[in-house]
Amino acid sequence: MDWISCTASANPMPQPNIYCCRYRKKRSKPILTLHKIQVTDHSFYMNHQKTFMLAYNHTIQKIKPVYLAGLTLAFLLLFFSCKKVDKMELNKGDNPLTLSADKSSVVLEEKNRSADAVILNWTSGSNKGTNASISYTLKIDKQGNNFSQAITEEMGKAVLTRKYSVNDLNDLVTSHWSTTPGAEVTLEAKVILAVSNDPRLTDSSNVFVFKVKTYQPVSTTLYLIGDAAPNGWDNNQAEALLPSLSEPGVFTWQGQLRAGDFKFITTLGQFLPSYNKGTDVDHLIYRTSDSEPDDKFTNISQGMYNITVNLLNLTISVTAANTPPYTRLWMLGDAVPTGWNIDNPSEMRVDSSNMFVFTYNEILNAGEFKIPVATGNFSTDYYMPLTNHPAITETSVQLVPNGSPDNKWQITNPGPYKIKLDLQNQTIQIKPFTPYTNIWMVGDATPAGWNIDNPQPMTPVAGNPYEFTYTGPMSVGEFKFPLATGNWGCDYFMPVINGSGPGSTQMKFVASGSPDFKWKIAQAGNYKITINQLYETISIVKQ
Repeated sequence: MDWISCTASANPMPQPNIYCCRYRKKRSKPILTLHKIQVTDHSFYMNHQKTFMLAYNHTIQKIKPVYLAGLTLAFLLLFFSCKKVDKMELNKGDNPLTLSADKSSVVLEEKNRSADAVILNWTSGSNKGTNASISYTLKIDKQGNNFSQAITEEMGKAVLTRKYSVNDLNDLVTSHWSTTPGAEVTLEAKVILAVSNDPRLTDSSNVFVFKVKTYQPVSTTLYLIGDAAPNGWDNNQAEALLPSLSEPGVFTWQGQLRAGDFKFITTLGQFLPSYNKGTDVDHLIYRTSDSEPDDKFTNISQGMYNITVNLLNLTISVTAANTPPYTRLWMLGDAVPTGWNIDNPSEMRVDSSNMFVFTYNEILNAGEFKIPVATGNFSTDYYMPLTNHPAITETSVQLVPNGSPDNKWQITNPGPYKIKLDLQNQTIQIKPFTPYTNIWMVGDATPAGWNIDNPQPMTPVAGNPYEFTYTGPMSVGEFKFPLATGNWGCDYFMPVINGSGPGSTQMKFVASGSPDFKWKIAQAGNYKITINQLYETISIVKQ
């Protein structure tokens, strides 16, 4: 007998292929051939495998050592090439189908919503020696329902585990079986297997029992309300906080708070439920009834703030913001040239070196003014004085929602004014402006160099007390405009941004020359430089 090795293919029943290697000699030369046998009974190979291997061992003893290495290599190649066996179709033997889990009791918490709540595992079970694939079905129901209201999941083939996250399991339990959030429920689970080639071959696992404690999800919306809030105590207009996309229960807000009280509501138009001040200023308490304490947070100083709220940890953080609440502001009233035109009021200028500071320099009329934060709507918010018509030396200012009460500043003496509004410090300066009659240039870019005792004079423009000009040579270097001579600590007009050159259009008044900003000339030549000390503008043009 010269068969030396055989193996079965992965073809499904009932006609598997059996491949055998044959060794024989012809004219003293060894010949290795491959034969395919198709049988009608799969047990043929299983019953004769031992016979084939005995024949293999007997034959090997008759092969000369010189051929043995090559024959062995050929056999190994054949063996591994014939072993493309579907793992789902292996004979599972008599392995019982058993269901278990990593825990039998779980307390769900929303702060762990993405974590694994429970992991169900089951053994492969048996395909009754058919080598056919097995499919699994998972059923879960409340204890006592006898799986009549079960959730059924078709798990497919070769799947032996099912994970449930905290969020998914909580949603499942509270929605499918209408469980009250926060209650504990006992669940039962089992797995059913089916053999693919014979629907009669099924099996069911043991029933695994586990307990789940659910939770009440926190609100997905949150609103700021109170006399410190932008829209006051109107619960229909409460200010919305921004929910975090990555952290459940976390909300943020940045905006202007007035001095006063505030708390949080979850639904527009409803004062309950609410989140109020807890044991201290860093903690919240969840309030669901009017009979519960209604403690509120108190903001002492008006300003721009960042608020972060975590409803899961019941914590709150309120910090002063380092960004301005507005990037544009306007002047409105009969004291300014554009009057009461809310659609096109006079715009204030932002100080590029301090974005919280806005300025407005203009020849004002006798009349009133206030500062809207938007255009096109008289009902917008306004920066206003604390009382109506205060003295212009009064520096206090407040942000008033919808402009009510309608307090305004009043200009009684018409003329040039410089107005400076500081949103960070909540102050305003309203100062009549007297133009300088002499202005100079100093710096190594000017003909006079750094000679503060005798700097280069600017020429006043006839008929305009605010404008000065210079036309002449400029060297490569720096310059600024002193408003006096003989003293480096005098006041100056300087660029808004240090190192500005031709193309710069803005300058600003700097008391005592600090910070010491300068313009820069990068190319020598003749230049015409024109400044307006009221509007604080500059033009630098190479001739």
